[in-house]
Amino acid sequence: MFGFWNGNCRGRNGCGPQENCCDRPDCPPDPCPSPCPPGPTGPAGPMGPPGRPGPAGATGNTGPMGATGPAGSTGPTGATGPAGSTGPTGATGPAGNTGPTGATGPAGNTGPTGPAGPAGATGPVGPTGSAGPSGPQGITGATGATGPAGATGATGTAGEPGATGATGNTGATGPTGVTGATGATGATGPTGSTGPTGATGPTGSTGPTGATGSAAPAEFLTAYSTPPHPGSDGTALIFDRNGAASGDAVSHDIDSSDVIVHETGSYQVSFHCTISPAAGGTFPRAILLSLRLQGTDVPGAAAQHIFQSAAQTETVSFTQIVAVDTVPAAFTAVGTGGAFLYSLAGISVLKVG
Repeated sequence: MFGFWNGNCRGRNGCGPQENCCDRPDCPPDPCPSPCPPGPTGPAGPMGPPGRPGPAGATGNTGPMGATGPAGSTGPTGATGPAGSTGPTGATGPAGNTGPTGATGPAGNTGPTGPAGPAGATGPVGPTGSAGPSGPQGITGATGATGPAGATGATGTAGEPGATGATGNTGATGPTGVTGATGATGATGPTGSTGPTGATGPTGSTGPTGATGSAAPAEFLTAYSTPPHPGSDGTALIFDRNGAASGDAVSHDIDSSDVIVHETGSYQVSFHCTISPAAGGTFPRAILLSLRLQGTDVPGAAAQHIFQSAAQTETVSFTQIVAVDTVPAAFTAVGTGGAFLYSLAGISVLKVG
């Protein structure tokens, strides 16, 4: 039996939706009476391959500019460009006013006094100056008592006087007779009071300067010691040789530590010596050399050096003027501070007054 295949048989065996299945002998039998109600939608078939893109359409007209958007954040700073060449130096400006002087800084500490240098040779005695004006005459002292008069000699016997004759004419004056013996001197009367001092007379012209007298011969002695000698605390240095000498005021025996003074007065004593500490013991070590008179230290006549090792050497010296009131008296140079060696030692003693 043939029926109609409506929309449900489209696509089956070439039957289309507009075809009447009854018109085709190969159409299946109509499942429902005509007209058929639409059946349920079948599942979607697989997607076919995409078609070729169509040709690009013509560019449309530019649309109107939109409103300006908000400003974006500032981007990072770019790298610094190379420095430009230095421009020409400008003209020098006027000098500014001088500022006030700063306060003076505190004075530094006074450095230690260096050792006294050796005394120079005594210069020649200068010419004697002219005499000053005479002072006023002092008051005359009282006259001393008169000594006793000597004994008067005996008077001769007088002859008897003759009778007095008539007075004759005055004759010519005869020769003067022999002067009689002087009578005894009468006692001296009291001394009258001293009269006022008269005005000082004008100063007389200065006489010519006398010739300069020759200087008194110098009185001095020098002594020395050349080879090294050991010394310890309190050792008096020995001078084994004598040098130049003049006069008798100063003397020294070879290989003795004492320089003897035989006359009172003022003496210039100069000393020098090279010293080094003996090996062993502790360091630093301070060695002091000083001058003594009769065993007593002379103020201001000393020299000291502080050694850091036994390999060091040092030359020390001093000079001092010393008054000597009692003779004979001995000058000695004494070392203190520990064991030491001394060499090239020398001492000179010169009488200066």
